[in-house]
Amino acid sequence: MRTTFLLLVLSVSIFGHAQVTKTINLETSGSLSTLLTEDEKSTITDLTVTGTIDARDIKCMRDQIAHITNLDLSNSNIATYEGIATSTLTNSYPANEMPRASFYRSGSSTSTTPLASIILPNSLTSIGANAFYLCTLKSIYIGNSITNIGVEAFEACYGLTTVTMGNSVTSIQNNAFHYCYALVNLTLSENITYLGEDAFSDCHIEKVIFPKSLTTISDAFRSNDYLTEVTLPASVTNISNWAFEYCNALKTIYCLNPTPPACETYSFYVVPNVTSVYVPASSVSAYKNAPVWGDYFYSKIKALPTTETSELKIGGVEIYSVNSNIVIDKTFKGELVRVFTLTGRLFNIVESSGDKIILPALKDNIYIVKTETKTIKVFIQ
Repeated sequence: MRTTFLLLVLSVSIFGHAQVTKTINLETSGSLSTLLTEDEKSTITDLTVTGTIDARDIKCMRDQIAHITNLDLSNSNIATYEGIATSTLTNSYPANEMPRASFYRSGSSTSTTPLASIILPNSLTSIGANAFYLCTLKSIYIGNSITNIGVEAFEACYGLTTVTMGNSVTSIQNNAFHYCYALVNLTLSENITYLGEDAFSDCHIEKVIFPKSLTTISDAFRSNDYLTEVTLPASVTNISNWAFEYCNALKTIYCLNPTPPACETYSFYVVPNVTSVYVPASSVSAYKNAPVWGDYFYSKIKALPTTETSELKIGGVEIYSVNSNIVIDKTFKGELVRVFTLTGRLFNIVESSGDKIILPALKDNIYIVKTETKTIKVFIQ
């Protein structure tokens, strides 16, 4: 029995701390530290906090709960606090904002919190500056109440692989996800109107679909060595200097605006591997004669295809567009056909009756059609 116990202790010490779960409700903000024993502070790995909290409670989680890995704040509310808490740069912490420097780490930081997962409060409207700087997060879902992601909010989260955000997000500030080297999967809000400088620079994102709410593309994605495909909606009218600088892997650009967006001289600086720039068929000549577009990509500018590939009969199914309609033919009875926007939102779902399916769609958009035998992009013009 003693041997078994010793082996258990040894296994915990070798493979990490045993999972210890705690749920606690705060009736008074700022009281978390007093409601936990020293033993709990040194052993809790999974913490759920409900009730009313403020920046002092976040500081407790960061600096006192040494092994917290999973944190659920979904049913908590963040109250205003005036005083010293998570940051030395401010004494004022607004309500419903993840406090500045919430889980900030640096070379001189005393925090060693191995936070891998956090569920943010449902009532949260903003994520403060440096909130998760250098944090050990693996993935983050930014919910449907959040409108703003602050400066350097997730900068240098080297292990962050996936970012998904609800459609309430309208602004992402400078360097918000800069140096998130592992970031591959990104779902942007469909209502973003502002992307700050270097917001996603030096990440490993492979494809970017900019939402139709954006009119100007800043240098938010420069130095993405893994970026292979970019889709610019018809709403984009301006592309700033350095927007895609050093995106060495970039091969395909879709630009849906019939009028070539105005580009600054270095908008596409050092993108040597672009093979295709797809634009509306009626605008090929305009793009070839437009500054920067023609200078960089003259021989690579092509008409947007009706579909991504000329092979339309994989598995017998035919998919194409006619007069602003998506046409899906030769599916079998009972087969489910799903149509998504390029941002991944489900646009339509139909159970086939075995007859030709005709789905009205929006002009100047690309859709992804999925049947049980094929997946294809369809451009509606």
